[in-house]
Amino acid sequence: MLTELQWSDFERDGFVHLGELLNTEAIAELTQRADDLASGAQVNPQVQLQLDTGGDYEALPEAVSSFKAGTRLYRKIQGLEHDPLYSPLVRHPLFINICARLYGAHAPVSLFRAMIMNKPAGQGTYLPWHQDAGNVWALDRDPLVTIWVALDPASRANGCVEVIPGSHRLGLLSAHGSTLSEEDVHRHCPPERAISLEVKAGHAVLMHNWLIHRSGINPSSQPRRAFTACYMDGRTRSVLTGNHFPMIAGTLSQAPDHYVQHLQTELAAVRHSQNTAQEYAHSLELEVSKLRLALEARPAGLELTGVRHSDSAAQEHVHSLEQDVATLRLALETRPAEAEWNALRHSQAIAEEYAHSLEQEVATLRLALETRPAEAEWNALRHSQATAEEYAHSLEQEVATLRLALETRPAEVEWTALRHSQATAEEYAHSLEQEVATLRLALETPPAGAEVAVVSSAGRFAKLIKRLS
Repeated sequence: MLTELQWSDFERDGFVHLGELLNTEAIAELTQRADDLASGAQVNPQVQLQLDTGGDYEALPEAVSSFKAGTRLYRKIQGLEHDPLYSPLVRHPLFINICARLYGAHAPVSLFRAMIMNKPAGQGTYLPWHQDAGNVWALDRDPLVTIWVALDPASRANGCVEVIPGSHRLGLLSAHGSTLSEEDVHRHCPPERAISLEVKAGHAVLMHNWLIHRSGINPSSQPRRAFTACYMDGRTRSVLTGNHFPMIAGTLSQAPDHYVQHLQTELAAVRHSQNTAQEYAHSLELEVSKLRLALEARPAGLELTGVRHSDSAAQEHVHSLEQDVATLRLALETRPAEAEWNALRHSQAIAEEYAHSLEQEVATLRLALETRPAEAEWNALRHSQATAEEYAHSLEQEVATLRLALETRPAEVEWTALRHSQATAEEYAHSLEQEVATLRLALETPPAGAEVAVVSSAGRFAKLIKRLS
């Protein structure tokens, strides 16, 4: 138990000597265990080790579970709450009593870290002025209690800790915490204010975490080892994980807070979405592989190229016919009489039926193209295609004639002529139906007949064009 005088000293200075805690035998056991962990003679997977490289604090390596080669040139051994020899020291009744005074008797006590700090003989790392708190610790509140126990005598000769008395009352000098800026060092750490904490082996010191302190290198021939532990209010959480820390005294509900439960639920949903996305991506990869294999295995042929070309040409011609239809519809919208509208609607119906028959004929021709068995038929079909192109040209001329007639019709006489042309068109539609029948027969029989029929139709259509014009 600390006396009220000791508590008064602590509140004023930010540190207080606690006196002897370990006898010679306990010191020997603990220092030997530390050296055995560093050398590899004792293995504990829950312990982390950091090598001392000497000199620059910023150049220190990361902590590891074991060194590649056993050494006593270690700087830190952390996780000692999991070691059977150090665990009783971590839970020393005096330390728990100190926490009850500073955090409240109602508060459970947790441990941030328990470790050995070593400055090897003739070496050691220079530790600059700093405070043991701030955002760099990633906690939701600052710890206030650090216990420091000398396992070797600590003196100015071997790089003992130096402190600025009363500096804890300044609070944290930066939100980040840890190492002080040059400006803060110049303002708060003049050499005349610093004192050295010389401590006998086995003796302990209580330090406030906001106390500004540092330590130098160890030029002596003996190591300078010390045990140190940082205790927290047991309700403290890591801001990185939302988790509490190992409990040393008291109890705390293990149920996560509401916001932590919410975060855990969201995390589970994100992981599920990620798994689903990965499965879908894998299925797409399989499908792409199958498609690539199918493309590599497909047969090549000039016939396919010809079919694609013919299909493209047909699509272009259909597009031009659609444009012509749109133009004709616009012309029809401007006609003056209801009787003429009725006649034109009738003609439009006939034209739509004829267009439908043409679509069916195109489908039949495509099927014939896909199933033709011999080269001779291909030659005939190519010839028929040329004839069809001539026929399309004649259609284009007819459309031009119709446009001209629509644009220039001013009088009833022209409408009468148009009605006569409609009758003629109906006769022509009848002849086209016969022509479709002839074409179908040509596809089923030797191609020469089909070619003659198409040529004959083209001649008759040319005569009809002259009559219309």
